[in-house]
Amino acid sequence: MIRTSLLLSTALLLTACGGSAPESAPATNAPAAKEARKVTSLDVAFAPFDHFFTVQGNVETDRMAQVFPMTQGTVLRIRVEEGQTVKKGQVLLELDNDAVARNQDELNTRLTLTKDILSRQERLWNQGIGTEVQLLEARTNVKALEESIAAFAEQVDFGKVTAPFAGIVDRIFSKEGGMASPMQPVARVMDLSDMYVRAKVSDHYVGKVEAGQRVDITMAGRDTLTSAISRVGRYIEPANRTFEVVVPVPENTNLLPNEFAALHINDLHLDSAISLPSSLILQNREGLDFVYTIQEGKAVRQPVQIGPSTDDRVLILQGVTPGTIVIARGAGQVVEGEAVQIIR
Repeated sequence: MIRTSLLLSTALLLTACGGSAPESAPATNAPAAKEARKVTSLDVAFAPFDHFFTVQGNVETDRMAQVFPMTQGTVLRIRVEEGQTVKKGQVLLELDNDAVARNQDELNTRLTLTKDILSRQERLWNQGIGTEVQLLEARTNVKALEESIAAFAEQVDFGKVTAPFAGIVDRIFSKEGGMASPMQPVARVMDLSDMYVRAKVSDHYVGKVEAGQRVDITMAGRDTLTSAISRVGRYIEPANRTFEVVVPVPENTNLLPNEFAALHINDLHLDSAISLPSSLILQNREGLDFVYTIQEGKAVRQPVQIGPSTDDRVLILQGVTPGTIVIARGAGQVVEGEAVQIIR
């Protein structure tokens, strides 16, 4: 009875004050809108594409000669200096061959006497004096001495060591007063105007390499040179399964014989093709290649068929066409169907 009265009193009091019973606030469960992922994009377009493969080569020249004397003797005089430019036939060194010269002088004296005897014999023959045999002997003696003098003259010239071709005297091995012989070189002469790089290429590239293909020549500390293959070998070495290529070196490049060089051979050139940075090519669990494109503001996985790659670009054979928008930065973080926003 007391409990009922208390409840009634409370109700009357609330009514009198104009209050009402409290109600619970409704719960809010609606999710917040997700922000679009920010990415950069790349517009697909046609452009030239070149593929290169690299082999190591050696700079060579066919005009580099070790110069040997034709006779033995003491080095009397050195007529050139190392680094000097010389012409073909220019005297490099002179050898002391006075003994040969003295023998030649003796033969010249004997020739003078023999010619005088021949002249007298011819006059006697014209007068009907003497025999034909005597005349023939006199003529034979003159001819034999003339041939001997010519041979000695060559030996005298052998004492002058000359340049076999025009070029630069790279090294002089002999010293004045030293002995020179046909068994040891006295100088080295080089012509650096006609040089080339010779390299060995794997037989994997047989049929893909031919004369006229572009080649970029690179060396440490030097500018890249552009040339073309001049000759392709027609023989495969059985030991290492390689064939040779020869690439001329442009003139006035200051390369040195036996210098190492890398040949970047252009085995594929396309005037118009689609290529993408290799970092944009992704793979799914099955190992199939794809890129992310943007369609209606969302990331869409687009399968692609790729070809050869060079440097950081890959040739795209199928999958995308000019005008396709490919996700660049951020391609590794987006997922299929995710909203994306292109930033510049």
